[in-house]
Amino acid sequence: MVIYLQILRCYVCALNANLRKGTPPVNLESRNIMNPTKDLDTHDGVPLRICMVTPFPPRHDGIATYSSDLIGAMERYGHTVYVISHTDEQVGGHESQTNVFGIIDISKPDWERVIFDKIMDLKPDVVHIQHEYGLYANAGDYGISIIDLLFLLFVARVPAVITYHSVYSTLSREEAIFTSLSLDTVDAGIVHEEFQKIFLPANLGRIPNNVYVIPHGAKAVVAEDVPDVREAKRQAGYEGKKVVLCVGWWEPNKRFEDVVTIWPDILEKAKNAVLIIAGDARPGSPSGLYYKPKLLKAIRESSVKDQIRVITGAFTPKEYDSILNLADLVVLPYDRASQSGNLAHAFALGKPAVVTAVEGLKAEVEASQAGATVPLGSLEDLKAALLLLLRNNELRELFSQRALEYVQKKIGWSIVAQKHILLYKIAVQKERMKVTPTAGLDISRG
Repeated sequence: MVIYLQILRCYVCALNANLRKGTPPVNLESRNIMNPTKDLDTHDGVPLRICMVTPFPPRHDGIATYSSDLIGAMERYGHTVYVISHTDEQVGGHESQTNVFGIIDISKPDWERVIFDKIMDLKPDVVHIQHEYGLYANAGDYGISIIDLLFLLFVARVPAVITYHSVYSTLSREEAIFTSLSLDTVDAGIVHEEFQKIFLPANLGRIPNNVYVIPHGAKAVVAEDVPDVREAKRQAGYEGKKVVLCVGWWEPNKRFEDVVTIWPDILEKAKNAVLIIAGDARPGSPSGLYYKPKLLKAIRESSVKDQIRVITGAFTPKEYDSILNLADLVVLPYDRASQSGNLAHAFALGKPAVVTAVEGLKAEVEASQAGATVPLGSLEDLKAALLLLLRNNELRELFSQRALEYVQKKIGWSIVAQKHILLYKIAVQKERMKVTPTAGLDISRG
């Protein structure tokens, strides 16, 4: 697989060299989309026709929810979005949804060609792929077929954008090759955090000039519109309790067992606290299936298991928000995280957070000043941070207000949607400035 990617990258680089001959340079970096978008005009010209390749509800998946929220925000600006998604027959499919085409079946050969043919039928102005390795990988191939799809779009001169949802400060060899080659074949790559862009050159061995930072979005609400936490607690049987929440797919890097380990010490000094651990192993995830029994065993063997509640499931967005609304405090003790949709959703509901000082978690908490970071591996620091916030109502309230303000001013979906629309227009403009590709390339069937 690695040799194939290296050969294909050489071919793409050669094509790019031909395309650049006689073409004036395009300074995309002069269009800063990393700052607030108060000066952006996303209403000029004809509305865009956007095709997004992504998981989509009713699939219970963080990226499915992310894409649904992003698409809804862009449609409110008058743009048309077509969705190419997985078949998802096990959760009801997509036949009843307008402009949603459930045709991705990675178990079938040439599934990327099925996507390409549909894109060509739709004739969008731009294609946007939401990428995470598990979404398109088959038998551990790192989703190589996405590279084939990007190559087809590249040769067909279809403007393409890709969002990388799993970019860490250190990439594996396969991840680095995939990222480098995909950046060669798209007009723009999106990451959610500045640190991800900063570390890319060290991983790729070059400085890519088409990577942009657009934050993970969240629903912006004002304080008076935040659901009544006291009423939610009363209905769920937690009236008078301080609720600490660990939420998300159960994977080894989440380290929820660390909170279980220190929970007896927490209860000695915060007797009205209760811990909720909500989520499940991600379907099809070997690491999740390994981690789930380990986590449940730690809970069963805890001396304070009666003060720990487990809510198991793959939640709908409404169920997820209902669980999140119970929390006084969200704790994410991950040992590795490129970014976190769970943290963005927590901030959207005004939930303070305690996180380990790793990558995207550290960056978001420091940017928002809506929580505390603790050193990775230090259970004593984790315990101290939780106790501080559990026993200090004024500090929790301050962090809650900061979380809401951060979403409203920095990562609300309307802001994030405008950033995407601007980038799409840059991608379209970039493609129009290219000369005709090398003659003789044939991407038709047969």
